[in-house]
Amino acid sequence: MPNIKSVYNWNTHRRKQCRAGRKRYRVGIRFLASAALCAFLTMPAEAGANEAWAAETENSTVAVNVEYDNLRELLKVGNRVLKKSIDTYEDNVAAYEEIWSVMKWRQSDMEDLAEEAEEAGSENLALYTSNAAMLKNSASRIRKQIESLTSEKSTRSLEKSADSYTMAAQTLMNSYNQMVLNIEAQSKSVEVYQASSDETERKMAAGSATQAEAKAAGDRLKQAANSLASLQEQARQLRTQLLTMLGLADDENVSIGSIPVPDLAAIDAVDFEADKAKAIGNSSSVQDARHASAASTAAVNRRFNQVDEAEGTAEADFTETYQEMIVSRTEYLAAAQAYESAQNTYRSLQVKKQAGLLKQSEYLQGEAEYLAAEAAMETASMNLVQAYENYCWTVKGIT
Repeated sequence: MPNIKSVYNWNTHRRKQCRAGRKRYRVGIRFLASAALCAFLTMPAEAGANEAWAAETENSTVAVNVEYDNLRELLKVGNRVLKKSIDTYEDNVAAYEEIWSVMKWRQSDMEDLAEEAEEAGSENLALYTSNAAMLKNSASRIRKQIESLTSEKSTRSLEKSADSYTMAAQTLMNSYNQMVLNIEAQSKSVEVYQASSDETERKMAAGSATQAEAKAAGDRLKQAANSLASLQEQARQLRTQLLTMLGLADDENVSIGSIPVPDLAAIDAVDFEADKAKAIGNSSSVQDARHASAASTAAVNRRFNQVDEAEGTAEADFTETYQEMIVSRTEYLAAAQAYESAQNTYRSLQVKKQAGLLKQSEYLQGEAEYLAAEAAMETASMNLVQAYENYCWTVKGIT
């Protein structure tokens, strides 16, 4: 019979090796993303344009509201790379590389945070994992655009560049709002753990609690505070990156709005078969295969095979995006139902508090649970918005 302790130690060692391997991989991705971004940022013509735009925005005292529906317009006005991309093909490549590097950098950060949260047993694990997947999805789409850019016609490429920037800005804004939303819920959790720790300290002083219990309460408080600090730092970084992409100064004159609620009517009205045909027709890979030259019978046969393969891939990508939207819709409805139940519980809690039937610590705990349910519902709402946007982008051929 194998030694249980040895097996446990071996499994622990393997998990550490896997984490180390994934970390080395992400370090490599960060290096490549940084190199691409640095190469882009050091382009002489763009450097001067960026400096001029930065000076203009830094000296401006006009309030700017970044809203979800005006991201495309802000990008066209403020993002120098997008404006410059109409001049040369190379600028288009730089635009996509910039977006990809930002997406991969944020994805890497979120994956690191997810691993740390898993090891610490943090309640932020699901949030970081979800955002890493969302960023990875957008980065994958941008990479496909980069790979197919050489076969795109100039005008279509420019339009897709604007689409890709808009998609990336939507993703960053969505992720930023999720962090801000969960900061409020986590702040209340810190308040709850602080009250619990203080109460345990008083009990220990009175001899009704042990030192071990006081330490455990303090550890829970510290972990909650660390989770809050992590959320705050991620929100700060995401805000800076979004505003940089929009060409806006990160100051008090700029405010970032919220993500709109999901349009369930529009989601329920999607025509799967019609949209699938559009997605296949708009796929750059399918278009390239269909328009490939064929001077012989063998070449014609190869082209037919390539078209079939490209259409199959486009259909699979579309179907996957559709299924993700349906899953997000189900999760949103479940979270909304749970939030409605939490609202009823919270109203009952408030009545008990007013009647003097609750201790402050009990009320704080109930309030924290309510805010957590609210954050879960809002997060599910934003995930559904992102899933629907991904579906619409796929139909347009932005994959």
